[in-house]
Amino acid sequence: MRRSSSLLTCLVAIAAFAACSSGGSPAPTAATSANVGGSPAGGSSAACNPPRQDGVTLTFASFGGSYQDAQKKAWLEPYTQATGVQFINEESVSNAKIKAQVESGQVTWDVADVGNDFGLDANKDLLEPLDYSLIPRDELNPHLGLGTYRMPIMTYGVVLAYNTSKTGAETPQGWADFFDTTKFPGKRGAYDSPTGGMFEVALMADGVAPADLYPLDLPRATRKLDSIKNDIVFWTSGAQSRELIGSGEVAMSFIWNGRAWGAKHDDGKPVEIQWKQQIVTADYIVMPKGAPNKEAGMRFIAYMACAANNGRLSDFISYGPANVNSKANPDMVNDLSVSHVDASSAYFDDAYLVDHFNELDAAWQSWKSG
Repeated sequence: MRRSSSLLTCLVAIAAFAACSSGGSPAPTAATSANVGGSPAGGSSAACNPPRQDGVTLTFASFGGSYQDAQKKAWLEPYTQATGVQFINEESVSNAKIKAQVESGQVTWDVADVGNDFGLDANKDLLEPLDYSLIPRDELNPHLGLGTYRMPIMTYGVVLAYNTSKTGAETPQGWADFFDTTKFPGKRGAYDSPTGGMFEVALMADGVAPADLYPLDLPRATRKLDSIKNDIVFWTSGAQSRELIGSGEVAMSFIWNGRAWGAKHDDGKPVEIQWKQQIVTADYIVMPKGAPNKEAGMRFIAYMACAANNGRLSDFISYGPANVNSKANPDMVNDLSVSHVDASSAYFDDAYLVDHFNELDAAWQSWKSG
């Protein structure tokens, strides 16, 4: 749906001046917020205008489905047209597969899309350092956790979705309502993951401010989760979460905003999003150590990060840019996480989640089985 220019200006202002991050990070400023439909985007000529590279083939690994289809249309196909580079697409990326390729010395992937739990210093033995002399690092949102080995490529939100046929005329106002099965009866969809955000949303529902989430108070979080334990339906994939909320099997769900968007717009289901208290996060681009086409792969990574190109993903799916100078599709802007950043928004502390994974996993498994 097309938004008016005045509303777009307002959304940019919200994202620019009202946002805050978890873990004590400062609020984003105008220089660190994505351009969600306002001024034209620019970018360095080296990143945005790569040379012809006829005869080069890159292997790009991602998560498949509508997300990778959007990546192909936004980046891979235009890059082929501009440079002659051809692509082999792998649609079952995982951290374990990257590790296995590198440790076996049989690396076939040049560029890989990974989640927020990978690409940190803890994974440095598996990854090539990114070439930030080519990649426009200063244009990438620093609140998303830039690093030597990873670059945020798009933004999305962990949000509360609700099925209006189950919730009726009243709108859930945040995670406290997710945990209130008296006011809003029905099952709740929850991600079966110790580091996916369930502890964080439980704490926010219990009154913890986004800036005070980390280190996670696990006893407090599990006590809050106990209050709806009998009403939880776990999901382990985005497709499952979309089906659960769309069918009405759950009245509300913890969900990635793109999956809720798909349930509403592609499936025609009565699904809406509450953006308050969203967790803003990203997918990241990495290069496995020993990638067969390192130089060409770096050029492609820089191309995706370029301000003129990065926001193009929102032409095809409801994920926003990670480059703060990039222009998102105005017709999609109201469905992007970066358009709804405000003082209630949180960010994952990725390093904390990776460094404390064993502790978090033990707490999660103990709670589930208890």
